[in-house]
Amino acid sequence: MIFLLLSIIASTITVSYFKVFEKLGVHTLTGIVFNYLACAILGNFVGVSDAVFSTPFWTMEWFPYTVFLGFMFITIFFAIGKTVQQMGVSVSMVSAKLSVVVPILFAVIMYREQVKYMQLIGIVLSLIAVYFISKKDQSEKTQSKNLWILPLIVFMGSGIIDTTLKIIQTHFIPPHSEAHIITITFTMAFVFGIFVLIYDVIKNNLKITIKNIFWGFMLGIPNYFSMYFLLKTLAAFHDTSTVVFPVNNIGILAASSLVSIFFFREKMNKLNWYGLLLSVISIVLISEVYLAIF
Repeated sequence: MIFLLLSIIASTITVSYFKVFEKLGVHTLTGIVFNYLACAILGNFVGVSDAVFSTPFWTMEWFPYTVFLGFMFITIFFAIGKTVQQMGVSVSMVSAKLSVVVPILFAVIMYREQVKYMQLIGIVLSLIAVYFISKKDQSEKTQSKNLWILPLIVFMGSGIIDTTLKIIQTHFIPPHSEAHIITITFTMAFVFGIFVLIYDVIKNNLKITIKNIFWGFMLGIPNYFSMYFLLKTLAAFHDTSTVVFPVNNIGILAASSLVSIFFFREKMNKLNWYGLLLSVISIVLISEVYLAIF
């Protein structure tokens, strides 16, 4: 249980860093790119018996999946950062954590799995929750009318990541080490990010400062350990992993909402509160966590 709690805390700290970036004037993309370098370095030494980079990882059958995941990681993490900065921590986390809908729909379409009645209700509630949590009062609306696209990208992208991770877990873990796979994924995210930064430096005269690199590394520490502690939790509760994911998601939703309200003074209207409540209910229904409890 301690690993689950640490995963929730690390995840909440990770997403809160984007507010810190905004206040300190840290370039978001630069910070995200070097965050993944920090994750890759930590993954090469923490929790593994042999250094990941000393293995012929590029020959592994799971390597193409890490290339795709690396691209998705940095793309969606950037979208999460922008959502946090422009719409708040709560909107970002609800959009990301309700992504459990996407793997279920994938299983229905690709594997012809049956959707249970309560799961279907949960899916409908999740879509309503995303709308409610992103709905701002008239006086709070920003100039952009297309801001709703950000949580939608986070919602769909996080779901695609979860689906890909599920495929990897099903086909490659074991015999392969999940720590090796996730470390290479972080590395590929850094590689993709470096190419984008080089383009920005050449095309837009972007200045990569020590401050941006430093805060990127600071972001990478909780980001890596959020995944590390989650893997530890899954190993400890391998027979009840279906309960771990929804409890982890609900915990992060609750913690990030409290942080957004008390630390960043974000305002939540009545619809936002309804959206937060519906998101918790939908996660419980979709993941069928209530069956394990009752």
